[in-house]
Amino acid sequence: MRHRLTVRELRVKRIEALYRLVFEKPARFIATGFLLAILTGATLLYTPFAQDEPVSWIDCLFIATSAGTVTGLSTIDIGSSFSTFGELVIVVLIQIGGLGFMTVALMLLSVLGKKIGLKQRILLQESLNLSGPGGTVRLVRNIVFTTLVVQFLGMLFLTFELYSTGDYRFGEALYYGFFHAISAFNNAGFALWPDSLMQFEQNTAIVITIAALLMIGGLGFTTIADATEVKRWKRLALHSKIMIASLAIVNGIAWFALLLFEWVSAEGSLYGRSFGEALHVTFFQAVTTRTAGFNTIDISTMAPVSIGVILILMYIGAGAASTGSGIKVTTVAVILADMWAFIAGKKETVILERTIDAFQIKKAYIVAITSFIFILLITALTILTNGHISATALLFETVSAFGTVGLSLGITAELNDAGKGFIMFMMLLGRVGSLTILFTVARQMDRKIRYPKEKLLIG
Repeated sequence: MRHRLTVRELRVKRIEALYRLVFEKPARFIATGFLLAILTGATLLYTPFAQDEPVSWIDCLFIATSAGTVTGLSTIDIGSSFSTFGELVIVVLIQIGGLGFMTVALMLLSVLGKKIGLKQRILLQESLNLSGPGGTVRLVRNIVFTTLVVQFLGMLFLTFELYSTGDYRFGEALYYGFFHAISAFNNAGFALWPDSLMQFEQNTAIVITIAALLMIGGLGFTTIADATEVKRWKRLALHSKIMIASLAIVNGIAWFALLLFEWVSAEGSLYGRSFGEALHVTFFQAVTTRTAGFNTIDISTMAPVSIGVILILMYIGAGAASTGSGIKVTTVAVILADMWAFIAGKKETVILERTIDAFQIKKAYIVAITSFIFILLITALTILTNGHISATALLFETVSAFGTVGLSLGITAELNDAGKGFIMFMMLLGRVGSLTILFTVARQMDRKIRYPKEKLLIG
């Protein structure tokens, strides 16, 4: 006679099934963790004591998603819509999103003296896109220490500069410095001013401080840890070398291009202004475009070719294991090196005298292609549901969400609920990663059957 399960046993079975569903794959656990953090934050933002002005649930969810994925896109003015409590909720979401909730969880376990097992190390490895679980505890400590030190220094610089303007009392300057230092280091791009940083367009101290925070956060925690420990270029890991080199090369090219198209060209928004003023604006926009949504000029006034440059930079993004997103600089470097190796007839793909593993090359192509497909799909769906907005602006919004950049052509508030939903999905996709999202639903298995090879006509 079959044993009939009791109600309690059925509940236990369901909980066990749910546990396996969530924890079966690291990718699924990471995506679930981000979703829970975002939903918790949205719920807190929706409470009356978090709001100074009435904010709808969909807007609270949008802001929480934007903060949790360190994007910076906003459908409302957060500085006037939320109370201090609401703004602090946003800060916490930004910090969790920048560090990664697995990093925060392991930090708390470490503080409480709990043992960090292999499963937790593998989850952190997946979260930070590391090559292996070794040294994860030390890396977490380095990440937390670096984050606290850099954000504290950034807060001090911003506080004293804001206080020196005479427009803020010391307490206000300290709070604004605290908020924007965290927002900048985590590449979130949220500002408490309705015009972002446009009022500080020519304030060198604030521009340099915010830009420095953005670049340090965008380098990646592994690069920072490697650079501080090794301190010699030859002994740096290849990843660190690529990231440091890209900081100068990519930002330099972007700066020159924006200066050319915005100041030299008659179509540019900076045409006719002094060289010094143009340098200020184009330098900051070159830095912020790759990772964060701060802006010192109205993006919608920029030349069309500059918008194209920004789209490319947002798609590329920052470095792996950083506070930024996009397909990542190392992905682009591997693809370009592999293309050159194929054209030159070389059997191996080499970067800085190091051969790149075939699996990493395949992964780079897959990341770039799947991300591009997601961008096209979500852009098409957003255009279909938001026909009152130009296709160019919606494409820009989608790429900005994917790169968790937060720049906009001024149409975020015009999105309907469906459009907001699509952009929220892209923000989550960009922060968690297209492969992580696909791994949560895909069933990975290796075929035991092997089929005969055959050549195709390519090109």
